[in-house]
This record gives sequence, C-alpha cells and structure tokens, in this order.
Amino acid sequence: MNAPLSAQGRLQGCTVVVTRPAAQTARLAALLTAEGAAVLVLPVMDIVPATAAVLAAAEAAVLAADWAVWVSPAAIDLLAPCLPQPLPAAVRFATVGAASARRLHTATGHAVLHPVGQSDGEALLALPELADLAGQRVVVLKGEGGRADALADTLRARGATVSVWNLYRRQPAKPDWTAWDALPPHRPLAGVVTSSEAADWLFQLAGESRQARLQSAVYAVPHPRIAQRLAHHGASQCLMTPADDVSLVSALCLWFSNAHDR
Repeated sequence: MNAPLSAQGRLQGCTVVVTRPAAQTARLAALLTAEGAAVLVLPVMDIVPATAAVLAAAEAAVLAADWAVWVSPAAIDLLAPCLPQPLPAAVRFATVGAASARRLHTATGHAVLHPVGQSDGEALLALPELADLAGQRVVVLKGEGGRADALADTLRARGATVSVWNLYRRQPAKPDWTAWDALPPHRPLAGVVTSSEAADWLFQLAGESRQARLQSAVYAVPHPRIAQRLAHHGASQCLMTPADDVSLVSALCLWFSNAHDR
C-alpha cells in the first residue's frame, strides 16, 4: 500500500513516465511537474515525416476538399502549420477527439468538428454531420498503419470520394534507460501511454530485466485498445481518461491522492 502523497502536489513523490514522441511531451510534462511529479520522458517511438512532395500534395488536397479528417496529433503538427491563411471557407475540419480539435484549431484558427467523450473513429462517424456525404470530397490525414482504413471505407460507403494521405510513419525509438534504471525500487510509479504502438514498444524495448517494474505501474490511457495492449504485456492497472493532457494528469492525481484508501 502506498503512503499518502505530500500536500506540495498531488503527485509529489511519484515518477511518471511519458512515452510520447519527444516533440509532443512539453505540455503534458509541465502539467505533471506542476503537480509535483518527477517526469521521466522516455519516448518509445519516433515520427518520420513523409517526403516534402507528399506533404505538398496533401496540402493541395486539403485545400480542394469539402472535409479534412485529421486522425492524429502528429498529422496535425506536420501539415496544419503549412496551410495558408485564410483557409477556404468551404473546407471543413474534423478530428477523432477534443484534444486534437483544440490542437488543430490553435494551429489554423479553423472550426473543428469532433466527438465528445469518446475519442476514436467510431465516435466521429456517429456525428450527424457525417451521416450523408454524397458528392463530398473527403481527405483523411494519418500515419502509415493504424485503423483509419476502416474510417475511410465507411466515409466512402456514405457517398464520399475519399483520399487517404500517410503523412508519416512510426518507428521504434532508442530510449535512454539510464534514469529509469536509477529509480528507487519502491518509488510510486505511473505512466502515460497514448497509443497501442507505444504500449507494445515500451515493453519490447525495455528488455526482460525491466518487465516486472513496468507491469507494476499504473497507466493513464485514453482508449480501451491501449489498455488491452498493456494488459497483454502484464500491466493490469489502467485508468481510462479522455485524451487531453489535463484529463490524463487528473486521473493520475486522483489515483495517487486516494492511494491510502486502497
């Protein structure tokens, strides 16, 4: 049983591992630090952008579309800053979650359609604005792999002409485990894992000697599929939260604040 944490911060005395690509960690790390956590940035995947020619072609496709559906933060970061201002009024934007919608709106100033509560393609497709797409041109912006092919197929079935653009690919990183290996053995430990690939690569890259410690941590995750991947690797303590950084941090704060009751 963990001891209650200090009043200096709800995560005081806790180490939180952040597994996102390095370019996506700053705000989350700042929020965790503000709550007293020791943040261990341990990126387990790298984002490799598509060629300049592909990105330029994707930009042109967005500007000619009726809908541009952005499937991931990395897609937003790579393409949204390149779009001209002002954007054509006719093109509408959609994302699979509220956190990505805020990111896209900040980058472009454009209104963004998104589901509330659940953050995935199924929730986006349930919105009435996407129920009838006859004659509409839809651009799906994503990375290689993932589940967006099913999203594109459904959009086509609803009458849209759909083009899918792979703006990047993911590959395993080469994390530096020095700080991890120096952690005190009984220090409260948590992790933030925001993709299924990150869950798999975290355990695959860790090696056998680190498995038990990883399995003992509590993880904040934004989707049941990520929790399932972590459970597959033996990590059974997962907190389901919305995908935005504030919700991920709040879930960990609540867990550790109530640790003395468990």
